[in-house]
Amino acid sequence: MSAPILRLLSASLVLLAAHGRGQENAPSPEGVIIGHGSARYRVDMKWAKADPEVAPVINSHALAEGRDGRIYLVTDHPQNDFIVFEKDGRYVRSISQGLGGGHGLEIFEKDGTEYLLHIDCGWHFAAEGWKPKAGPGRVSLLTTAGDLVRKFPAPEELGIADGKFMPCDAAYTPSGTLLIADGYGSNFIYEFTLEGKLVKKWGGPTKDDTNLSNAHGISIDATDPRGPLVWVPSRSENQIKAFTLDGTYVDTIDLPGAFAGQLVFRDDKIYTAVCWSKENGTGKKLNQSGFVLVLDRKTKHVLSAPGGSAPVYTNGKLQPMYQTESVFKHCHDLYVDSAGDIYVGEWNADRRYPWKLNLVK
Repeated sequence: MSAPILRLLSASLVLLAAHGRGQENAPSPEGVIIGHGSARYRVDMKWAKADPEVAPVINSHALAEGRDGRIYLVTDHPQNDFIVFEKDGRYVRSISQGLGGGHGLEIFEKDGTEYLLHIDCGWHFAAEGWKPKAGPGRVSLLTTAGDLVRKFPAPEELGIADGKFMPCDAAYTPSGTLLIADGYGSNFIYEFTLEGKLVKKWGGPTKDDTNLSNAHGISIDATDPRGPLVWVPSRSENQIKAFTLDGTYVDTIDLPGAFAGQLVFRDDKIYTAVCWSKENGTGKKLNQSGFVLVLDRKTKHVLSAPGGSAPVYTNGKLQPMYQTESVFKHCHDLYVDSAGDIYVGEWNADRRYPWKLNLVK
């Protein structure tokens, strides 16, 4: 056995042992290689080079890339709504409009202007501690320069009695509208024009395959051979569900044991962040049990689970997955760049900035 392989095996065994005794005793995963097959990654804990006094975070909730190649992070610290990084992790600036509750974001371009969506999920934090207050959420439209364009009305303000509005994410559609996933509230999907007019709603809790339970994200694959599909996590069910743009149910990806968020599409693969997993895949839901999933875009089969168990299919069905290496606490969302490197944002992870997973080639 070569020395590099021996070092990798030793590091993996140490992390696996740490999983059983709690992450507080786990060694640093810096530089460790995780994942399976051709989708293996080297952990870079030090990618983000920001000063917590200047650009603090509570949760590093979601990331996206602007047309200038910079990475935008949405956070829920009251001092800043977004933090902007160069691709190499250098801090550029913060965007602060006092919006609060930052949970999701979307960057898109229309008529030459680049826009930035801020999704306030309703959970607002004070700067000093972990005691959030739950209130109504809000979706706001900004430019990437940081100028506030408008705040979209909540369904209740439009006379729709669906309960408290606590959106998790939003997606820009090919027709130029927004789909907003009310994942902490009603679990409905609301379609709005950019001017703030409600077009329709669909989804929500049902008693059939269309059911959405904790619709924690939303993303669109416009290249699917079946036509443009809207993919929405039903996180409580360990599933990701596909719908047409008008809300007709199409398909489900089963991810047993894994509480996954929104899908990110890049080339021939799909990526998603797992916030929690179950003990050995079938037991109780565990804290600090997150990992990352990489799927084949065509077959929707899991290829790799960085930080998690190797994917196994029996008679075409994915077997329950779970954390096997104590690298992550609660993976909340991620972004994948053109080189195939992954930027992972975490919830409830001791206020840490995103980590980068560098693809091993």
